[in-house]
Amino acid sequence: MPIEEIHGDHILQTTDRKAVSFQPETLQALSANISTPIKSVQTKLWLGQSIIEVTTPHEVLRFYADTLQALPAIDEQQVRKIIAHRVLPHYDIKVIRHLSQLPAEARGRDAPLWQVKLLGDENPTIYISADTGEIVAVRTDRWRLFDFVWMLHIMDYDERTDFNHPLLYLTALSALLFTISGIILLVYGLKPTRKKRLP
Repeated sequence: MPIEEIHGDHILQTTDRKAVSFQPETLQALSANISTPIKSVQTKLWLGQSIIEVTTPHEVLRFYADTLQALPAIDEQQVRKIIAHRVLPHYDIKVIRHLSQLPAEARGRDAPLWQVKLLGDENPTIYISADTGEIVAVRTDRWRLFDFVWMLHIMDYDERTDFNHPLLYLTALSALLFTISGIILLVYGLKPTRKKRLP
């Protein structure tokens, strides 16, 4: 399985990632309107429009690059636009949910998220950040199979992320002891046995 298909990249459309530039005066104007400290500023194209994304210690703020007007909060209508813009057209929306409690398959992402279940091959589910509007995860049946096998491989049956835990150490140590004992038995088994001479 190509890792790109496990990640669900094959159901997404490629989009223009051309960098958007802005003047230093723009950053000064933004700083004047934001009362909290700014951690980072990122420019990008979102739904075909140039935007500026400002990250503060408490939230992510988004502005149109040309007018510096704040973008509205991401609602269900915008989620539908994101799906239409980023997902291949033969997938239809089955259900949209706004989640504050995340399911296991969205672990590692920050709530809140929009969950979009699609109709189509591999039962895809798209997770969209409620702060940035970016697709943060794509989950398909192929990913779910991979995740199950990964869980068995690292023996983390809860979070499926920790491969440094006592159960794995114990299993590895047991395998090492069995290997060493097997080598010892093999060496002794290959030694020639001396036949006792009859008197």
